[in-house]
Amino acid sequence: MKYSILFFSTMTLFMGSCSSDEIDDSRIRLKVAVSNAGGTTSKSVSFTGKNNENVIFTDFRISIRDVVFKNDDDSNSSLDTDEIQFRGPYQIDLLNGSDAITQTIGDVIVPDGTYKELRFKFHKDEGLPTTDNLYDRSIYIEGTINDIPFIFWHDTSENLDVGRSTGVQVSGGVINFTVDFNMDQFLNSLKQIDLSLALDGNENGTIEIFPNDQDGNQEIAKDLKDNIKETADLINQ
Repeated sequence: MKYSILFFSTMTLFMGSCSSDEIDDSRIRLKVAVSNAGGTTSKSVSFTGKNNENVIFTDFRISIRDVVFKNDDDSNSSLDTDEIQFRGPYQIDLLNGSDAITQTIGDVIVPDGTYKELRFKFHKDEGLPTTDNLYDRSIYIEGTINDIPFIFWHDTSENLDVGRSTGVQVSGGVINFTVDFNMDQFLNSLKQIDLSLALDGNENGTIEIFPNDQDGNQEIAKDLKDNIKETADLINQ
């Protein structure tokens, strides 16, 4: 019985020590979010304007991997480093089925320092079931254009760099980093996109906007993908 009590006491001290160490570690908690007009968080977003006032997005998902943080206080820290903090892949559902539009990827222990940038890669995941909307795709959107259903997807595998010019000091405890996609700008951040011009070329009742679609919307697919990348921002909450 004495040995059991001693073992339990030792384990309690060990667990308490680990817990204290974890609290003292510098950690970044990575989140991915989407925002719309005025920072509101609804499960659908509509666009105003002469050409896009009847466009509604109801589903927005991305697949990413290989997240790297850059520590400006460390001369050896680079976005090109092999030290990947979040390997992934991660399938992130930001606008489907509930009002919760922020997803937490996780926490990672990092060296103390000032962090201004992070990089991740859009990643088309072939390991998903073929019935999954993100199978072999890295960006997926559903919605309606003038009450006609549309589907947009892209299979880009490009890097995306986001940052804060002032940087965020990380020194003990947990600091939240959120990659935020501003949906209000999806149709005008780099290029003005008039989704009312998207066609249902094969007349199957759905407007399809893919890199290889049969409806004739390939150029819109490229512009929308580029606009989505441009809207990403890094915020500290």
